[in-house]
Amino acid sequence: MESLKIGLLISASIIILIGYLRIITDEKGKINLNNYRLTRGILLVCKGIYKGTCDLIAGGISQNMQSACTIYLGVILFIIGFSLQLN
Repeated sequence: MESLKIGLLISASIIILIGYLRIITDEKGKINLNNYRLTRGILLVCKGIYKGTCDLIAGGISQNMQSACTIYLGVILFIIGFSLQLN
């Protein structure tokens, strides 16, 4: 059971990282090094999640919507992983 919890938390971390990297890349697939600054990177991710959530509610498909869904999936896996009770 402990290995299941650890595997779930590691996979959640990887999924969130994939969603984060999808948001900070530009149209050519390159990552601007200025995005690694704390304030701009966080604002860029929050803006991408917001736009993705708006697209999800509107029913549109965009890169931000896919990234937001990926990050939401990672957060849900984190919640499930931390709520598992080990005896």
